[in-house]
Amino acid sequence: MTPEFESTVQKAIENDVLPGAVMLVRSKDGKLNYTHSLGPLSLSPSSSPANTPLQPDSILAMASTTKLLTSIAVLQQVQSGKIALATDISPHLPELAAQPVLSGFTPDGQPILSPRTEPILLKHLLTHSSGCSYTWNNPDVVTYLTTITNKTVPVPLTPVGGSTVPERCSYPLSFQPGKGWVYGSGLDWGGLLVERLSGVKLEIYLQDNILSVLGIKRGEITFYPARYDALDGRRAGMTTRGKGKLSHHKLADSPAENEAMGGEGGFGSMKAYVTILADFLEPNKSRLLRPEWQAVLFGGCLTPESKKVLNESLKGEGRDWMVGWVNPVEGGAEYDWSPAGLVTAEPGTTGNRGRKRGFVQWGGAFNLAWFIDREAGVCGIFATQIVQPGDLQVRPLIKEFEEVIYSKL
Repeated sequence: MTPEFESTVQKAIENDVLPGAVMLVRSKDGKLNYTHSLGPLSLSPSSSPANTPLQPDSILAMASTTKLLTSIAVLQQVQSGKIALATDISPHLPELAAQPVLSGFTPDGQPILSPRTEPILLKHLLTHSSGCSYTWNNPDVVTYLTTITNKTVPVPLTPVGGSTVPERCSYPLSFQPGKGWVYGSGLDWGGLLVERLSGVKLEIYLQDNILSVLGIKRGEITFYPARYDALDGRRAGMTTRGKGKLSHHKLADSPAENEAMGGEGGFGSMKAYVTILADFLEPNKSRLLRPEWQAVLFGGCLTPESKKVLNESLKGEGRDWMVGWVNPVEGGAEYDWSPAGLVTAEPGTTGNRGRKRGFVQWGGAFNLAWFIDREAGVCGIFATQIVQPGDLQVRPLIKEFEEVIYSKL
């Protein structure tokens, strides 16, 4: 990384664009081994001690950055022969299998529901093509829950709406499985699937089969940060942007008795997280998945029908909710989805020019963004804590972060 970019980030902090940032880069050849953080740990007036700096191993709310770990855990189940990508998950997740498809409402307000006629395959859960949406991106589901079932609408990234995955995510599908694409709760169900296949809680499974394998200490990535005294004083504060100015925002932890939400509920050190990404830079040396399952983790898996819906959804303002920089489809970029995240199928002619086919990216709603380019042998994370997803002032910094990395290759 360059002093000029670090200066740009520092100025962004001083100008209330960012509360702080953690930046990490690793390359296969070892030439890029960058770990840096800027800004304070928290903007809370009651933080103690005051002016504590943000560190590379500070504990951040990860939001959807959690999904990568859950996908790895699911593919470990596939690798061990417990389940296949083409398996119908209905016997394992009957609560999800029972859901109908909601296609709208009649003029008098009655839901238009139809039976699910297609199987929900495991690969659908991993690629947001199962029909599972979130409530924030599906107003029909919100209407259904509030007017038809009188249930509390589950709010992602909060404890509101139930303490288990079935309580929070059992609502109608948006389309027949495999026939569309919508970002949703598939990996929350995927985490529950791991628990039911392995017989252990997701927190323990991730620790024993992913984190400890890579030498990451217990609690460095967790669904329950309050359980670990060693994390006291390391939790980064959340912020919110109001009228252009950042201020402290209190983020509620999930109660310790709640089920782990494998699609959104993690807290962790980005220093630990980049260790997971870096494990996949040399396929034959990964300690987590064999090469053939790494190819699945990072390879596009959508049907042509679902892929078309994904790319249509990324036009114009349709991509504004996404964290990080997405090369515009209007410039010729084309995308697929893998169990890890968004896959560049064609980089297009505008945006970040260093990207090639197979570039994979994703992140979390609180403006954390990661990428991995296994062909170039590099991965990186730019992470901050702002509650508004896809913050438009953060996005150019994430783009520049990536551009500087590629200039060094």
